[in-house]
Amino acid sequence: MQRLIIYFKEVTARIDSAMTMQVLNDYGHLSNLNNKVIVPIYAKTNQELNQINNLLTEKNFLNLHIFVLPKSHKIIRSLFLIAYLISLLIKKEFTSKVIIVREKKYLWLAKILKRIFHFFLLVEFHETSLPEKETQKLHLKHQNLLLHIDGALFTNSSQADYFKKYKYHLPRNQIVLPNGLDIKNYSKVKKGSFRSRLRILTYTGQFTSWKNVQLLFEALHYLPPYFHLRIAGGKENSQSSHLYVNKLITQYNLAGRVKYYGFVHPSVLAQKVLNGSHVLLLPLDNSTMAQYATSPMKLVEYMATLIPIVAVNAPSVRGLSEKNSIFLAKNHARDFAKVILNIFKMKLEEIHTRVETQNQISKQYDFNLRASKYNAWLNDLCNFKE
Repeated sequence: MQRLIIYFKEVTARIDSAMTMQVLNDYGHLSNLNNKVIVPIYAKTNQELNQINNLLTEKNFLNLHIFVLPKSHKIIRSLFLIAYLISLLIKKEFTSKVIIVREKKYLWLAKILKRIFHFFLLVEFHETSLPEKETQKLHLKHQNLLLHIDGALFTNSSQADYFKKYKYHLPRNQIVLPNGLDIKNYSKVKKGSFRSRLRILTYTGQFTSWKNVQLLFEALHYLPPYFHLRIAGGKENSQSSHLYVNKLITQYNLAGRVKYYGFVHPSVLAQKVLNGSHVLLLPLDNSTMAQYATSPMKLVEYMATLIPIVAVNAPSVRGLSEKNSIFLAKNHARDFAKVILNIFKMKLEEIHTRVETQNQISKQYDFNLRASKYNAWLNDLCNFKE
């Protein structure tokens, strides 16, 4: 008999969504370990849905099942999801049932259902899981959310550190499981030659404000003209992303020094964008979301390459790395530029040692290893014996 795992969150059927790719990959690998996993999917077009189905077939996630929500108002979709959820919970064919919640708006309903049906309720923590700021009202609200759940899955140790720092009471059952990655895909990336006069700096990711992409353009402004920036991100076929990049190029007088690829499919990102880079970059701002709540997927991907990394010195970054691995900089353009420049003044042996360290760290984030750890934790939690 199988364990049933329901991801209680409407997931958009877009392959340019980092969240969608994270959920399907992490839970697809978990489904391969005798878990029947249900993920609700909302697709605006048949093309979007076909892309998702093709991805699942390509990855061979035979035990991950998508529940396609109707193309209707969000309230109607929510009602369909709740009805489907109940239809699964009343079945007796599973050894145990687990519901994963990642958003506060779904948690209250899951707690009500838990009173009626017997299942294990887990909260998976992400960017929006922490208070925007620490006030008495928000503290009480988030503390109540942490009550009456069976376990907490932190995707970064910095999330747990935040709750401990502000004296929240956490559930007894906890695990830290950063998002997974395909190590082989990124380990094949070739670094740029340090003998080359042109120095390529690269960023891949979204342009949401807390990711502080502007820092990269300002830092590039303070670097010699032979430093160039590659950037890939934003939404697929997004005119606003192109306008945003062009605005920053003009603002910091960087004409001819920035190459914007637009959205690049994850399957070719490593080969098309990261290959040949000299340094990989990760900016963040000073918000709680960036400093504590996020688990930067791009950092995990970067660490599997042979390329040195410069990132903002934030708890969320340190939570995924270790001392003497990646290069840390202040959230200040001049300092960020200085740290980049100093890499090229180091001995190659010193850089190689740091890169080896980051490679060793990245191995613990392999999809299969992550799934095994997750499954073992669920076995203990549910008192489930194979």
